[in-house]
Amino acid sequence: MRVFFAIFFLFSLYLNAKDTLYFGAITTIRPEIVKKHFQPLLDYLSEKLDKKVIFATGLNYDDTIDKFVKGIFDLGYIGPSPYILATRKDKNALKLLAGVETNNEPYFYAIIVARKDSNISKLEDLAGKRFAFGSRRSTLSFYLPFYMLEKRGLIEKLKYYDILGRHDIVAKNVIMGNYDAGGIKESVANKYQRYLKRVAVSEPIVDFAIVAHRSMDSNLSKEIQKILFELKDKKILNSIKKGMTGFGPRKDSDYDKLREIMNIVDKKISD
Repeated sequence: MRVFFAIFFLFSLYLNAKDTLYFGAITTIRPEIVKKHFQPLLDYLSEKLDKKVIFATGLNYDDTIDKFVKGIFDLGYIGPSPYILATRKDKNALKLLAGVETNNEPYFYAIIVARKDSNISKLEDLAGKRFAFGSRRSTLSFYLPFYMLEKRGLIEKLKYYDILGRHDIVAKNVIMGNYDAGGIKESVANKYQRYLKRVAVSEPIVDFAIVAHRSMDSNLSKEIQKILFELKDKKILNSIKKGMTGFGPRKDSDYDKLREIMNIVDKKISD
């Protein structure tokens, strides 16, 4: 009898697990805020799929990327450089379902900012200055800003640079005067535009994407992809990202330019 109940319990857990999907996301700002931004989408997916879709994250960038690769997250929202880093670990781990589009364009930009009252107005003014990067794995707060400075021969000319973590931490440290400039994403630059000015904007790079782990049933992943492509509810889209107009197609080759940039930056760091 005990064996029967044990088997029944495990089978029940299996059925419940099939009815639950874990949606992963890297937290570039405070985790509770990221969860709040995604909750309308998760509620929408839960209703459409008749499955519970639950927000999840990792301890940091590396841990979150690892959870994507291992399939701990069934699907999720992933930035360009974390996607590339995940494919370095296992090139077939993730299925690209859809890419974020803002104003009907699939791109976003890194912004290098300084305090409004500073005398910094162009990249060359950063020579001898203190610079703040975000996470070492971040597209917009590390790879692109670093590449922008490296192209101008400015990395060696900085007084020093530090890696602080989240975008909002970078912004606040620049505002407080702990650093002269920093690299952040556009939405954070907009949030603190009262205190910060834009010194430079990066070239366009493909925005975040929704991915599924390769273990997901192909019919389910296609269903999710269809739901995303058809999603036009502005409240849901703008909760994810202000100005977001929908989801569009995304393919692995869209990341080739960023792969080149990351290879240049990674080589420079390892030298």
